[in-house]
Amino acid sequence: MAQKAGRICGNPLCGLNERVCINVRKIFDGCITRYRDRAFELTFNSEPTGTAPFTFVDARSSGDSQISNLIITPVDENRNRIQMDVTTPITVTYTDSTGATYSVASSVTIPRDIILTLPEDSLSPYSIEVTVGFASTIGEISGNTASVRACVVQITRVIVNVDILVPSYGYCEYPPCDEYSNEICQGLFDLPIFPNNNEQ
Repeated sequence: MAQKAGRICGNPLCGLNERVCINVRKIFDGCITRYRDRAFELTFNSEPTGTAPFTFVDARSSGDSQISNLIITPVDENRNRIQMDVTTPITVTYTDSTGATYSVASSVTIPRDIILTLPEDSLSPYSIEVTVGFASTIGEISGNTASVRACVVQITRVIVNVDILVPSYGYCEYPPCDEYSNEICQGLFDLPIFPNNNEQ
């Protein structure tokens, strides 16, 4: 029987009716790194447009990070030293002397040297992925470069695509959508189609 998603009230075993094999990206290991008020030099991918001088507004991550120069060195058992460069696309926003707002693409590369646990050899290969959040509101633009101070959050994951057996309540039941309507029609829609017959 289909059930709605949400918090479980009562016995969580009530309604379980099958074992389901699902294909998921399983995270075998991971870690998070935070950089606070760190200096970066962002070189633009193209010449900034507008009329100089330019005033820095902000710089933020704007896409998936890419890993390069990956070196994996076993340390003990399944623990491994992971050395890599993580490159993240950045969008720099600025204003020109007329007050018009522009943006230009850049990127930042951060070298990493960390310890993670890797899965044993199997037919299903693992991958290492890094998610990066980059944010800066302090900086200066000079020519083709922005000198900024930024906060960065990096999450590194070891991922394997696997088939997992899980208990299931069956297929999901979706409630009807709540259609948006402003109150301009509410009074009209509440009126009866025909007047009441008020007989005395």
